[in-house]
Amino acid sequence: MIGPKVQRPTPAEEAWAYVTVTERDGELCQRCLRAQGSNRDHRLNRSQGGLTVPSNLQLLCGTGTTGCHGWRTENLRAALEDGWRVPAGQDPREWPARRWLRTEVGTLRASWVLYDDDGGWTEISAAEARRRMEGVAR
Repeated sequence: MIGPKVQRPTPAEEAWAYVTVTERDGELCQRCLRAQGSNRDHRLNRSQGGLTVPSNLQLLCGTGTTGCHGWRTENLRAALEDGWRVPAGQDPREWPARRWLRTEVGTLRASWVLYDDDGGWTEISAAEARRRMEGVAR
């Protein structure tokens, strides 16, 4: 099945997305919080139609074969269930992601969010995240 054509971001828009996500994620790997999270990972792979937009990017440490990025590549099912990967055919803006959020007292807590293409997110409950992921072929 061929899906609808989607306007690809321009090189300038892609560059903006990379900078925006680096700032959004505080230059930290969102899986392990190491400060080496400089690898902007596509949650929905580009080979599956994933665009270089903030809702589809996250900072992960390592490369496609090392660190958290390597873990995500090697553990597709677990990465999907934990919100580090978007399955083919799904919209990254609607697929829950895991990330660390700062509390009012400055500590960090793991949370579920929906990313937007402006560089922000909306927090959702774990129950809502599971509901959105339910029944999707893995």
